[in-house]
Amino acid sequence: MTTTNEEVRGPRPQQRLEVALPVPLAQTFTYLHLPGEGSERRAVGAGDLVEVVFGRRRRLTGLVVAADDPAVPGEGAGSLPPADGEAGASPRRLRDITRVLPSEYRLDGERRRLADWLAGYYALPLGEIVPLFHPPAPGTAAGTRTRRQEAPYPVVDAVVTSLTAAQLAAVDDGRRRLAAGRFGAVLLHGVTGSGKTEVYLTLIAEALALGRGALFLLPEIALTPQTLSRIAARFGDDVAAVHSGLSAGRRCRVHEQAARGEVRVVVGPRSALFAPVRDLGLIVVDEEHESSYKQDEKPRYHARHAALVRGRECGALVVLGSATPDLETFVNASEGRYGSWVLPDRLGAPMPAIEIVDVRGGGAPDGISARLDDAIGGVLERGEQAILFYNRRGFARSLQCAGCGTAAACPDCDIAVTYHLRPRRLLCHYCGHTRPLPDACETCGHAAFVPSGAGTEKLELHLQGRFPQARLLRLDRDTTTGRDSHHRILAAFARGEADILLGTQMVAKGHHFPGVSLVGVLAADDGLGLPDFRAAERSFQLLSQVAGRAGRVGHGLVLLQAWQPEHPVIVAAAAHDFGAFAEAELAVRRALGYPPHLHLARLGVAARRQAVAAEAVAALARALREQFAVGPVAVLGPAPAVFERLMDRYRFQVLLKGDLTMRHKAWLASCLRALAAGYPGVEVMHDIDPVSSY
Repeated sequence: MTTTNEEVRGPRPQQRLEVALPVPLAQTFTYLHLPGEGSERRAVGAGDLVEVVFGRRRRLTGLVVAADDPAVPGEGAGSLPPADGEAGASPRRLRDITRVLPSEYRLDGERRRLADWLAGYYALPLGEIVPLFHPPAPGTAAGTRTRRQEAPYPVVDAVVTSLTAAQLAAVDDGRRRLAAGRFGAVLLHGVTGSGKTEVYLTLIAEALALGRGALFLLPEIALTPQTLSRIAARFGDDVAAVHSGLSAGRRCRVHEQAARGEVRVVVGPRSALFAPVRDLGLIVVDEEHESSYKQDEKPRYHARHAALVRGRECGALVVLGSATPDLETFVNASEGRYGSWVLPDRLGAPMPAIEIVDVRGGGAPDGISARLDDAIGGVLERGEQAILFYNRRGFARSLQCAGCGTAAACPDCDIAVTYHLRPRRLLCHYCGHTRPLPDACETCGHAAFVPSGAGTEKLELHLQGRFPQARLLRLDRDTTTGRDSHHRILAAFARGEADILLGTQMVAKGHHFPGVSLVGVLAADDGLGLPDFRAAERSFQLLSQVAGRAGRVGHGLVLLQAWQPEHPVIVAAAAHDFGAFAEAELAVRRALGYPPHLHLARLGVAARRQAVAAEAVAALARALREQFAVGPVAVLGPAPAVFERLMDRYRFQVLLKGDLTMRHKAWLASCLRALAAGYPGVEVMHDIDPVSSY
C-alpha cells in the first residue's frame, strides 16, 4: 500500500472567508479557500479581492473582510465563528472561491478606509462599493502592451513659462502644504485662461520630487486626451490615464502599474479617483463644479466629496479648481474651512467681450440671429475659429401632427421623441426607444407633420447652406458613438482643420483652442426654467465656461442669444461677475432651505403600475414622517417625479431636507429594503446629496 505526501502531512487546512459581494444585501457571504501552490493559491487575508460563484452561475469579484488563519484553523487573528456544518451550526455546504486576485488588487489602508466611508455615508452595503476600486475584468492585463501617450493636440506649454505673481502665491502655499505632509483642501478660483493648469502641473512636480504620487481628475472623458498630452509632455512615462473608453486589459495594466509604483500620476474622470497610486500626496479636481462628478447610478457618490475623504485618509493636498466654483465649495472657502487661491486675470489676453442678443419677437428665425450671423462671417474672413453652443441634439425637438398638433411620443416614457435626420428616425433621449417616421398621425390620421424646435443637426444643415465655404464639425452624443470619436473631433479642431465647432455642452468644458475668437450661445436661458434648485447655478456655470473658450489668445467675442435678456443670471454671466451671482443665489438658497445651507436626500419609487408606485411611495412617506416627527429633518412629498413615466416605469419621489446622521441613513436603507420586500415589483432608490431635486 502506498501513501501520498498529503496523507503523510495530513490534510491541508482550509481557510474560511467572509466576503463582501456587489449585491444589494446588507451581509457578507462565507466561502472556503484551500491554500496551495502558485500565486492564486496563496493564503488569503482581509483586503484581498477574490472571484466567487454566486447563486447558480454568476461570477462576482468580492472583498475579503475576514479570514481564518490557515495555519491554525478556527484560531488566531481574524478567525471566524463556526461555519454551517461545524459544531453549533446546522449543516450547509460552503463553496470554494474560484480565484484570488494578485496583490496589486488588494483593498486596504487608506483606500479601504475610503470604501468604508462611502458605504456608511451613502447608506450602501460595502460590497456595492467594492467595484469602484478595481477595473472591469480585474487581472486581465496580461498581453496588453503599454503604449506611450500620443500628443495629437498642439502642446503649447511643454516648456515651463514664468509664473505670474498670483500663480506664484498659489504654488508657494501649495509647496508648504505638500512639505508638511498633512491633509488640506484648497479652492483654486481662477477665471478661464488664468493658468490653473500650470499651477496643477507645478504642484504635481513638487509632489513627485517629494516621492509622492498624484491624481488629476477631470469631469469628462473628452477632456482626458488634451490634458494627458500636456501632463505627459511634462512628466513622460510617470503618467497614465484611466477612463471607460480604454479596454479592460489596458485599465488593468494601469491599475497594476500604479499599485507597483511604476505609474505615479493617474489622470481621468471620476473613476480615476480610486486608482491605487502609492503614497498619494496630491489630488487635483479640475472643474470641480461639474455635475458629472456625481455618479447617476448606484453607488451614487460624488467624486469631489470622495476626493476630500481620500485626501484626509492619506494626508494629501486636495486642490479644487474652477472659474465658477460650486456654491458649497465657495462657501467652505469663504468661511475658512478650505484654503483659497485666486487667479483673477487671464494670461496674455483680456477676458472676452460678452454681448446679450435679444431674440424675442423672432430675432433668430433659423436659430442664428443677424448679429451672430455677421460675427460668424467675420471670423471666416479673418481665418479664425468659432464655437457655437446649443444644448439640444437632433434635427427637431419633436415632430407634431399638422392636423391636430399632437407630438409623437415615446411609448415607454410619455415624453416627446426627437426627430433625427441622419439616420432618419424618431428617438427617445431618455430610454433609447427608436422607430421610423409614421405615415399618419396615430391620433387623427392626418398624413402631414411639422418639425418643431431646432437641434444641432438642423443647425448644422443651416450653417452648411449659409456658409458653404466653412469647414464644420459637430460634437454631440450622436457624432461620438465610436471609440475615440471625442478625441478625433476635438483634435482635428485643435489642429485648425475646421472653422466652426457646433455642439452641446461637450464643447463648453475646459478646452484650450487658441484659434477661437468667437463663441455663440444659441439659447442662453434654456436651462433657467428647469424645476430644480440648481437651475440658476448650472446656467451661470455653463455660460461662463463656454464663454471662456473665446479669445484665449488675442481678442474674443461671446454672443448670448436670450429670450430673457434682463434675467439676473444672464446679466451676471455677461459681466463675468461670479461674486454678484453667488451673493444673490446664496440668499435665495438660504431663504428656501437648500444646499449649501441644508443637505438633501432624494428617495425614489418606481413601478410599472401607477397605482402600485403611488401606494408604495405613500407608505414610505408615512414611515419617514413617523421617524422624523421630531428633529431637524423635513419630509417633502410624496410627489410624481418631473418626468413621471420613464422606461415604462411610473416614478414618485420624496425629498428629505436636513442633516442625516449615520444612524438615520442606516435606518433609511433598512426602510427601503423593507419597502421593496413588501411591494414586489417596486424599485426603490436613494440619493444622498443629489445634484438636482428631480
